[in-house]
Amino acid sequence: MSTSNHLRLSRRNWIHGTFAASLLWNVPNVLGKSEKARIPAFRVRAVVKVNGEVRLKSQVADQRNNTGKAMTAKSVPMQANTDLEYEEHYECGPSRSACKSYMRMAKAETEIQVDRHITNTKLRDNCYDIVRLGTDQGMLTACLDNPLFAAEKDLLQMPVSSMFIDGIITKEEVKITDKWDIDRETACRIFGLDAILDGKLTACLVDANKDVAQIELEGTLNGSVNQVASSITIEAKAQLDRKLGFISWFAANIEETREIGEAEPGFKVLAQFQMKRAKIDALSNGESLDSIASRVPTIDSAELLQFQSDFGYFRFLASHRWNTYRDVGEEATYRFVVDNQRVAQCNVTNMIDFEPGRQLSLEGFIGDVKTSLGSSLIEVLESSEKVTANRLKAIKVVSRSMAQDVPVFWIHYHLSNDDGRRVTVVFMMNEEQVETFASEDSQIIATFELINWPTKLDRKALERSSTENATSEVKATTSAVSQPSTRPKLSR
Repeated sequence: MSTSNHLRLSRRNWIHGTFAASLLWNVPNVLGKSEKARIPAFRVRAVVKVNGEVRLKSQVADQRNNTGKAMTAKSVPMQANTDLEYEEHYECGPSRSACKSYMRMAKAETEIQVDRHITNTKLRDNCYDIVRLGTDQGMLTACLDNPLFAAEKDLLQMPVSSMFIDGIITKEEVKITDKWDIDRETACRIFGLDAILDGKLTACLVDANKDVAQIELEGTLNGSVNQVASSITIEAKAQLDRKLGFISWFAANIEETREIGEAEPGFKVLAQFQMKRAKIDALSNGESLDSIASRVPTIDSAELLQFQSDFGYFRFLASHRWNTYRDVGEEATYRFVVDNQRVAQCNVTNMIDFEPGRQLSLEGFIGDVKTSLGSSLIEVLESSEKVTANRLKAIKVVSRSMAQDVPVFWIHYHLSNDDGRRVTVVFMMNEEQVETFASEDSQIIATFELINWPTKLDRKALERSSTENATSEVKATTSAVSQPSTRPKLSR
């Protein structure tokens, strides 16, 4: 991988190196006994620029081109710029499940361009209190007060972890030009890998004085993320504050190639990453891991993300293992993926509104399910109805069918409110996946909300009222009128 000159690690001051033997140094690891009495707190600024390509597999497994040749994955260019500023209070144990941190965000925003489509994501103001909780599978990122959107969670996932970066510091005495290997567990924590199959990451002391030391890192790691193969090549430099014993600055070129997964596209990118850290006595808002302990969500709660369809006008909470596959307003498709294996699919379909007060009966919905499955239906296993916490009437029908000699398990829901809004929510999976799926449908249905259809704007009325308002209000009204809200086409 070619390396930019401004990131190339110089072995400067070689004359100083001739008496480096007298500068043997051994900086206490910040995760060791010397820091046990006071949990580390830092102010962090991290910036990352990414350029490369995203690789998308065909939505049709056996899709072929005009000549009959099987189509390969489609690649589209992408670039992204992300900027984070935050204060962090953390503690790390011998395993990732014993690690946790509290982050008070000051800034979190990104701009991503895939092909010609640009998406800007900014962390909501009521989501600035963030915790990261360790599990056996890795670190979970969650907001203390509100479930995050998937895009917000991704925004907070940087290619280098600030809470683990001090792991590159060796406990051994070294002199200039000495090298040491970063163990695989530490490398996984720093670069967000679940496991490393082969490869090596090596650090080297390139310069030092009584205040700071300059460290170089380089290597290639072949591993996996969520059971998807990933290879990263790292060329980096870091500055160690020898008096306080922490990495105060880190910059790296990280080239990563990730295979196409069931839940996410593949990619080949070069990330230019820079991070500055300053040790602080306490977070500026007076909070700490201890003070926010009562607000920290359980692991089950931390796994929940908020899903909202801006086209279909509904929202719900679901496990982070769900991902949005398609959303066109009339219908949205979500997939439940565990260990890179698709377990289930969920289709949410907007139906034609009933007149206010009218509701579909249980018997009527059972009939609709039987009609939709036709001759493939084997049996109806269960049927019930209830009112959810969000005051929706929920009719549930569970059934089995046969598709190409494969038994299929179905869970059909009809959700409606007193105003006549209604949707169907249909879960489908192979019978062998029922145990893995567990009660994922219950979580979604319990939190499902129907958002009111937008009211069509009266342009003339708005224009008349705008003449009476201040100039700033006129601009705001004109902007609103230029993009009138419309309802999506609905299924019957």
